[in-house]
Amino acid sequence: MADRTQKSIKNAQISMFYYFVQLILGFWSRKVFFEYLGSEILGLDTTATNLLSFLNLAEMGISTAVGFFLYKPLYDNDTKTVTEIVALEGWVYRRIAYVIICAAAVLMGFFPLIFAKSTIPLWCVYATFLVMLFGSMLGYFINYKMIVLGADQKTYKVTIVTQGAGAFLKILLILLLPIVSSPFVFYLLTNTVGYLFGCVWLNKVLKKEYPWLSVKGYDGKSLLHKYPDVMKKTKQVFIHRISETILNQAAPLIMYAYTSFTIIAYYGNYILVITKMSQLLSTVFGSTGAAIGNLIASGDKERIKKVFWELFDSRLFISFTALFCIYYLIEPFIRVWLGDDYLLSKELLIIMLVSFSIVANRTTIDSFICGSGLFHDIWAPITESIINLIASVTLGYYWGIEGVLLGGIISQSIFIGVWKPYFLFTEGIKESSLNYFIPFLGRCAIIGICFLVLYFATSFIDFESIDSYEKLIQCGLTVFLEVVITVFTMFYIFTSGMKFFVSRMYALFMAKLNEFRKR
Repeated sequence: MADRTQKSIKNAQISMFYYFVQLILGFWSRKVFFEYLGSEILGLDTTATNLLSFLNLAEMGISTAVGFFLYKPLYDNDTKTVTEIVALEGWVYRRIAYVIICAAAVLMGFFPLIFAKSTIPLWCVYATFLVMLFGSMLGYFINYKMIVLGADQKTYKVTIVTQGAGAFLKILLILLLPIVSSPFVFYLLTNTVGYLFGCVWLNKVLKKEYPWLSVKGYDGKSLLHKYPDVMKKTKQVFIHRISETILNQAAPLIMYAYTSFTIIAYYGNYILVITKMSQLLSTVFGSTGAAIGNLIASGDKERIKKVFWELFDSRLFISFTALFCIYYLIEPFIRVWLGDDYLLSKELLIIMLVSFSIVANRTTIDSFICGSGLFHDIWAPITESIINLIASVTLGYYWGIEGVLLGGIISQSIFIGVWKPYFLFTEGIKESSLNYFIPFLGRCAIIGICFLVLYFATSFIDFESIDSYEKLIQCGLTVFLEVVITVFTMFYIFTSGMKFFVSRMYALFMAKLNEFRKR
C-alpha cells in the first residue's frame, strides 16, 4: 500500500508542477498568439478543436473500460493478459480511427459553408484541421499503449512527455513567432513536429518500462471473443460519457435563452475562478485513480473501506477549504480585478458553490465505481440528463440563470448525492448503503459547524475596503489560515478518515526525512 501511496503522491507532484507551468505559459502565450497570429486564427483553432472533439465522441468509454481490465493482470504481473488486452484496444482504436477519418473527410466538404462568413482563407482552415486530426490519429494508431502507464500508476511519465513537450512548444512559439516571416505556417509546422516528437518520446518510455509489451501478431477478432466484457463495459461507459457531455454543454445554451450576454459574461468571470480551482483539485485527486483500481484488485475489503474513508475525508477537507476561500474572497478579487460593476448577487454565488461542492466531492465515489467496473447502471445518466434538462428549462424560465443552475443541482443531488453512493456500497463494497449515508450526514453537520465558526471569525474583516492586490493578498492569507485551521481541526477530531490520512502523510514525511539524513 505504501508503494501505491508513493506513486499517487509522485503523480500528484508532477501534475501540480505542470499545472502551474501550463497556467503561466497559457496566459503568456495567449498574449503573443493574439499579437502575431490574430484573433481570427485563435478563433479558428478553438472551432477546429471543438469539431474534432465532436468526432472523437466515438472514443468515449474505451480507455476507461480497458483501464479497469488492466488492474488485475498488472497486480498479478500477468504480462500475457496485459498484452492481449492492449492489443484488443489497439484493434478497436484503429477501426474507430478509420470511422473518424471518413467522418472528417465528409465534414471538410462542408467547410466552405461552415466558414462562409470567415475572412480566413480556406486553405488555412483545412491546414489547421488536418494538423489537429494528424495529432489525434497518432493517439489511435500508436500512442494508445500509454494506457498501461496509467493503469500501473505511472501517469507521471505520460504527463512529463505530453505536458513537457507542450510546454517546450509554447516557449518555442513565444520566442520565435515574433521573428519568423510566416507565423501561421510556423505555428502549424511546430505543432506537427511536436506531435511526432511526443509520439517518439512516449514510445521510448513504453519500451523502457515494458519491453515485453508487443502487440504484433495478435488477431483482434479472436481477442474480442476471448474478452467480450471489454466491449460490454465500453458500451456502458460510452452512455455515461455521452450523458456527461450533454449535461456539461446544455447549461450554457439554456442560460443564453433566459438572460443577457452581459450577465453571461459576468457569470463567466466567476466560473473562470471556480473552474481553475476545480482543475487544481482534479490535478491532485486524479492521481489516485489507478491506485484505487489496484487496491480493489487485491480484494482486501477492510483495507478498501479504510482507504475509501481516508480519501473521502481528505478530499472533503481540501475541497471545502477551497470552497470557503472562494466564498469569502471571490467578490473582493473581482472587485480589484474588474470593478464593482462586474459583481453578481450573493445568492447566485452560493448556488454556484453548492454545485461546485457536489461535483468536487464526487471524485472518491466515481473513482471506486470505476475501479470496481460498475458501469451497468446506464439508466442513471440517461435519466439524470432528462431531469436536468427539464428542471433547468422550467426553473430557468422563472428565475433565469439561478434557475438553470438549480435545475442542475436537483439532478446532481439525486444521482451524484444519493444514487452513486448507494450503487457503490450495494454493488461494489456489498454492504448496506446506510454505512455511507449515516457517516456522510455527520460530515455535513461538521461542514455546517465550520461555516458558522468561519462566519463569526470573518465578521471582523472588512471585505468592502479591499481595493488593491496588496490588501487582497493580506486578506487572502488571513482567510486561508482561518479556514484551514477551522476545517482541519473539525475534520481531524471528528472523522476517522482524516486521522488515517494525517498518519499516512506523517509516516511518509518521516521516511523521506530519514532518507535525507542518511545521504
